[in-house]
Amino acid sequence: MTDLTIAELNDLGRWCDDIGMFGQDRPINDTEKHEGTCVHRTDFCDKTCYNVKLYRIYPNMAKRDDRCETIWQKISNKNANVFKMWLDKKRKPTKRVRFMTRGEAIKDISDVYRVKAICEATPDTLWWLPTRAWRNVMLRSLIEIELMTLPNCAVNASFDPSNTEEEWKTMIDADWNIMFYGDDTQLHDPVYNKRKFLCPKTHKKMSGHCMDCKAGCFSQKTIGRTQIVHLSEH
Repeated sequence: MTDLTIAELNDLGRWCDDIGMFGQDRPINDTEKHEGTCVHRTDFCDKTCYNVKLYRIYPNMAKRDDRCETIWQKISNKNANVFKMWLDKKRKPTKRVRFMTRGEAIKDISDVYRVKAICEATPDTLWWLPTRAWRNVMLRSLIEIELMTLPNCAVNASFDPSNTEEEWKTMIDADWNIMFYGDDTQLHDPVYNKRKFLCPKTHKKMSGHCMDCKAGCFSQKTIGRTQIVHLSEH
């Protein structure tokens, strides 16, 4: 078993004031040691990703994300219990934690089981999982089977203006919650014309609200009640 330490998790996880919870990061682009994780990105991602700009301005950010990837690759169901010990030592709230504020949490099949192991090891924490891995049919099915059935994993399909009506219909019909970003005028979905839920954190500038929000990204899933969250542009 590969050792995983609390010190490493302190590097992997960082407090994010804007969302009011701890978050993790993985490299968005290829690094010297690792491949980038944003393999499910869209053309819109390539044109608008602000993290690409931040990487240029802050070279140490990319170096840290590279360290994070090394740590992430060590996680398994045999050592995920360290996450519980890590959370127990935190003085700031840990009732919710976000998977990946930079990069993609579900790059491949192995990541599905890393996420599952973490969630099962920390039943008192709700893990927020925005992802574009749904664009891979095999990964989408695996996420539905292994992660969406977990009571403490809030899965959100990440969408932008480049997604097609067919993709919208597929994911709404599959009862996935959706997070949309990139067009402040698109307040209804293009298939069923359902009004999107306006994210209080981005629309009302309620910094830290994500920790307490009970709607939107964290709404309870019920059949036929897909929640579509609209994030305002920066």
